[in-house]
Amino acid sequence: MPYGKSAISGTKSLILLASILVIVVIVVSLLNFYLYRSRLEKFEAEKIENLFEGEVDFAEVAKNILNGRADVAYVKLVDESGVLEESFGNGDGIEIEEITVVAPDNKTITVGFKTFLDQGFIIYTSVLSILVGSVVGGILLLILIKSSSDENISLERLISALRRVSNKDFSTRLEIDESLQDDVTMIRVYDNFNQMVNRLQMRGKVQEVEEPGNFQPKVVVSEDEETSKLRGVTAFVTKISNFNDLSAKDDTVGFATFLTEYRKKASTIISDYNGTIEALLQEEIVALFNAPDEQDKPELRAVCAAVEVLQVLASMNKQRKHDGKEAIGGKIGIVVKPIRFYIKSGIPRGVKDVITEARDISTNAGLWKIMVSEGIYEIIRDHVEVKGISEGDKLLYSIVSVEEGIVNIG
Repeated sequence: MPYGKSAISGTKSLILLASILVIVVIVVSLLNFYLYRSRLEKFEAEKIENLFEGEVDFAEVAKNILNGRADVAYVKLVDESGVLEESFGNGDGIEIEEITVVAPDNKTITVGFKTFLDQGFIIYTSVLSILVGSVVGGILLLILIKSSSDENISLERLISALRRVSNKDFSTRLEIDESLQDDVTMIRVYDNFNQMVNRLQMRGKVQEVEEPGNFQPKVVVSEDEETSKLRGVTAFVTKISNFNDLSAKDDTVGFATFLTEYRKKASTIISDYNGTIEALLQEEIVALFNAPDEQDKPELRAVCAAVEVLQVLASMNKQRKHDGKEAIGGKIGIVVKPIRFYIKSGIPRGVKDVITEARDISTNAGLWKIMVSEGIYEIIRDHVEVKGISEGDKLLYSIVSVEEGIVNIG
């Protein structure tokens, strides 16, 4: 049955593509025929207009045209008021196509053609028009097939990844590469898939700790120092401040391309400083430092990464302004909190709280600011210049500069 449905679907696609091709051929052929006809009319009109230029005798020129061209039935001269002044030849009883030109004295000259388009010309133009239409239609067909093929490849990648996840392979990820730059829908699908697998991976690890094996009583893990320990986890949240305006005003493809490029560059910087990407949301990139593995100087790593991410965003902003697009705005919030980790598994508990606090600071931060909590500042104060900012009952710090070379990422 699935094979039958696939065959029917394939047949429908072929019929649709064939129909599109026929329509394109017809439209392009008619357009090409019309353009040829218009060009011929213009050519004939220019020839007649040239014959009557200057101070020439209308009767003499008209007689010469009738004597020299068997395809001309008559030549008429009409004054500005529409009154017929002179007429030579006769078009009674035959099919006539007229060409009208304006004489130098603003009078109108009308030439009646017996066979304006002869049979040979019609056949030649029709064949040529069909050929042109077929070429254009063929190109369009190839584009449609290529687009369909690209979409099928993207879907096949997704289906293959889903199968691996169903087999409990939670290391599976879908890479958002250049082939998806023009497909906003698939970019969102891939983003949501990766976020889902991240959650499944985290949930699976916790379950391994809490449920040691099949057919075993559920073990409730104690939170005392014998089974868990505290470790400072640094949460890093970067935001595009005017994301909603950009997504509404930018063209869809252009904005998706910008977002993909920014995420790729920012994620690379964070990874270089040993940060772990926790989530790629619409306007946010969420990362953790000192989790899941312990790191040297995680707070400084987060701040240094933040400086470079804003530099990348500022560079992209400069290019957008040069291209006449709306400016973007970035800001980052960084927080450190002690989080309890299970000793055996290394899985943290309560990461959501530190991320939420970093997100709140990022949301309220000023444009192009890196805001850090008081806990972060106390750890890195010897290596940074800051500006203190009061926010309610909290004291936050805006990073002004960071000591160069303080973190080795080589």
